[in-house]
Amino acid sequence: MSEDLVKEQVLDYYELEAELKKLETTASTEEAHGILVGQLCGGNKLEGLSWLKQYLPDVGVKRDPWDDTRDWFYALRQFTLEDLGDAEFVFQPLLLDDEEPLSRRLEGVGDWCSGFLAGFGSTGERDEKQYSADVRATFRDFVSISKVAADADEEAAEEQERDYFEVVEYIRVATMLIFSEFVKISAAADSGLDVADSSRDGHTLH
Repeated sequence: MSEDLVKEQVLDYYELEAELKKLETTASTEEAHGILVGQLCGGNKLEGLSWLKQYLPDVGVKRDPWDDTRDWFYALRQFTLEDLGDAEFVFQPLLLDDEEPLSRRLEGVGDWCSGFLAGFGSTGERDEKQYSADVRATFRDFVSISKVAADADEEAAEEQERDYFEVVEYIRVATMLIFSEFVKISAAADSGLDVADSSRDGHTLH
């Protein structure tokens, strides 16, 4: 990964949008980020070119742009993974700025959740009965959020504006919960650590 790539610049909605436009992707910026995060939360261990060859077709790239894009996307994957596992809970879904129209932001949140579900699903089949109650509820919520649309009624739109920020925060915390359950705890178990100890820094959704 190039040392010239800075986390704050790579983990930026509009930077990702620009990179995706170069590749003429069919996925939206939000969906593309959701797919990546879903893959990582599902425990996808592919790295480097092996990962990129899987990821880019998932976002609708129809050509092989390996040479001019791989370092940037390697950085995107690595920085996202670092934030998901950070003890300070710094992870943020890449979404439009708050100054953008509510209708576009709501559409973007829906796309992000759809992408997350697709990315997570691509990591293999699982028995949902083995999920915690919080995680089962989270997946149901993500499905519901993916179908949200802005209300044309002005009063309802004002309420949605207030709710929007709560939804984004919910998605952020829920994503870290899923990562903790499927990646952090799994890694701790594989290494022989006490699973209870490994999950003490996790969030609980209420």
